[in-house]
Formats: sequence, structure tokens, C-alpha cells
Amino acid sequence: MKKILILGANGGIGRNIVDYFFERRTEYDIELLTADLESCRFIEKRSTFYQIDIRNKEKFEILPKDIYCVIDLATTMPARMVGFDPQKYIDTNISGTCNVLEFCRANNVNRILFAQTFGDLLKKAEVDPVLFPDMTPELDYSDTKSFYIATMCTAVDCVKYYHSIYNLRTFIFRLPTIYSWHNKVYCENGVITKQAWKILIDQAEKGEDIHVWGDPNRAKDMVYVKDLCQEFFKACFVDRDYGFYNIGTGVGITLLDQIKGMIEVFGGEKKSKILFSPEMPNAPQYIMNIDNARSELGYEPKYDYISMLRDMKKEREINKFEE
Repeated sequence: MKKILILGANGGIGRNIVDYFFERRTEYDIELLTADLESCRFIEKRSTFYQIDIRNKEKFEILPKDIYCVIDLATTMPARMVGFDPQKYIDTNISGTCNVLEFCRANNVNRILFAQTFGDLLKKAEVDPVLFPDMTPELDYSDTKSFYIATMCTAVDCVKYYHSIYNLRTFIFRLPTIYSWHNKVYCENGVITKQAWKILIDQAEKGEDIHVWGDPNRAKDMVYVKDLCQEFFKACFVDRDYGFYNIGTGVGITLLDQIKGMIEVFGGEKKSKILFSPEMPNAPQYIMNIDNARSELGYEPKYDYISMLRDMKKEREINKFEE
């Protein structure tokens, strides 16, 4: 039986990975272990939970020593931070990651899966929206998230070091915005706010006018969390030593088509009217190239944009993470 430890299991992505792995535990002979600062009933019903702060190296002593795979999602990120505390980024994303890596080295963990932000490449997408996994990072230091991104790039370098020096099998994933329905707090520039796509869905449900800001033809890769789970799952069992992959679908959805889809899936009898506001700022654009994930992991996205919205609507209705 393979013991798989998910760090940061109580986050929005973490809970979905717990669910995905739990549903496949028997077929793949998995024993699921989870860890985070705090737990919830959903996690505890599906795994053995350990309360761990990765910033504290001694906390790892409570974990089993025969873990096969560590999935590290335990990072401090701007979307969850009220205000700005740079030390928290350093303590969790750099020092905490080093503690995780030392645990892996000391206990002969077979492999680590590490989640990196795509913010290290987003500036390049303004020149060409297609982003490749092996691109050299280029940070935009005018972006308020750049300090966080810098700590994540350092963490990635640390992970690569442990792969090269200690032969720790390593799989790094670059994550764009990952869509899922959850009620976690969301922050923008240190202020709690509602995610823009949720505001658009609210407007579609009420039949209110929806304004398309900037260029309506700018496209981005709309990635569903369940496809992320699939890619992570495949990396747990692939017979490889290393891989650096994008999480994505490889397909761009224009802002106009995003809004049309929300009206189609979430709209009622009164359909929203689409208005154009070209004087407003443009939305981000990016498409995640997934060629090596396809060839090396056998990954193939299961959800297009409309099927993602429909499944998110269903997930909102059953509200399973709040059990």
C-alpha cells in the first residue's frame, strides 16, 4: 500500500485532490494522509489527518516514516492574505518548503509533487499568449504579487536541488487560475473581495447587464480543478524521475465566450445583455501548453469550458465540502 501525504489539504485545491484520490484509493492501493494548519470533517472522513505547520520542522516528527509520495500545496499566497506580510511568504514558501524537502530526504520518500504559480511567466503572455513549461521565468516587479512569485521561484530551485543532489523524484506543476466552487476567503491586493468570475455568474443568474472590459477577444486557459487532480494523480504513479509541467487545457477561451458561457449555464429566463466597455482595462491572456504532460503523463483534459461550468454549478448545489 502506497502512503500519499497531501500538505495543504484543507485548501480549495487540496480538498479536491483529497476527494479525487479517495475515490481511487482501492483501485490503486492508496493510504491517504493529509496535513494542514486545521482540518474539517470532509478531510477527516477520507484520510488520516495530521495538524502540521510546515514552518516548524519538529512538527514533521508525528508523520509516518514510510511515505511514498508528498504532494506539497502548503504555500502562503496573495489570494489568502489580508494586507501584506512578506515574512510570511519567506517563512512558508521558502523555509517551509525546505523543511518538507528535508523530511523527504531523511525518510527516503519516493517522489514529491510541487505546485508553482504561473505568475513567473505571465508577463511573457502579453507578447505571445502560449506559455511553455520550460520557459525562463520573467517577473513583472510592478505586479503586487511579484514578491510572492519570487519566493515560489526560490522554492522551485530548492526542489530542483533535492532532485539533483539526493535523487528525489520530482514533479513540478505550474498553475494558472484554477477554477472550482468553494467558499474560501479571496483577497486582491490584500483586501477581501469577491472573485470577478463569481460576480459575473451572479449577474448572469439575475439577468443583469454584463460589461465586457477591454478587448473581448483576449483568451485565457480556463482550467478546472478536476483536470488538475487528474494530472497530479498520473504523476504519482508514472515511472519517471523528473517532470516540469503546465496545468491547463491547451485551449484559450475569449473573454466574450467566457461571459456567453456563464449566461448559458447560470442564466435564468431573463438573459443578461452583453455590453462592451473597451475603455476599461484588459483581462489577462494566456494559454498553457500541455504537450509534455500529454506525452509523458498520458494526461488529457476531460472538461471543456461549458462542461466545467455545468459541473461547478452541480458542485455548488451539493456543497459536499461543507459536510
